[in-house]
Amino acid sequence: MVRLGWLASVGSVEVAFKRQGGVTTVPLYDAQEIALLEVVRPSVDWRPVRTTAAGRRSPLAVLDPSPGWERVLLAEVARIAGVVRAAVANWRRRHDNFPDPVAGTSVHPQFDHRAVVAWLLDHDKIEVPPDRHSPRWSRPGQVAPRSGSASTTRG
Repeated sequence: MVRLGWLASVGSVEVAFKRQGGVTTVPLYDAQEIALLEVVRPSVDWRPVRTTAAGRRSPLAVLDPSPGWERVLLAEVARIAGVVRAAVANWRRRHDNFPDPVAGTSVHPQFDHRAVVAWLLDHDKIEVPPDRHSPRWSRPGQVAPRSGSASTTRG
């Protein structure tokens, strides 16, 4: 995920291993960014990623980081938020603070992925999953099922 540019280190700590005779620098990552990965990357089949056995190659290893990976079209913003593309177009018109396009054309604007995710979070269009063992993810108005009960949706 780091190689793909999906996660960036927010700091590091040095850990001294006395028996191995050295200090190792360990990168630290933002827990919210990690928790949001399944929400903001809906095109990834996360089940095989989560169930990859230790020592096995991750299914993400076959993905190739490409220029522009961090740019999203309105359709991808809609997939992230779980709405139709028209809803995102309405958000752009109604909210002055919707992120400005960073590339593309007037017909197919491209937006910075991180800026869009931050906006979606700030406007309660997506939520950070409560923990990694919860159902795939949650949208506003959706209640996570309790063990042994069916999923319910608030009206």
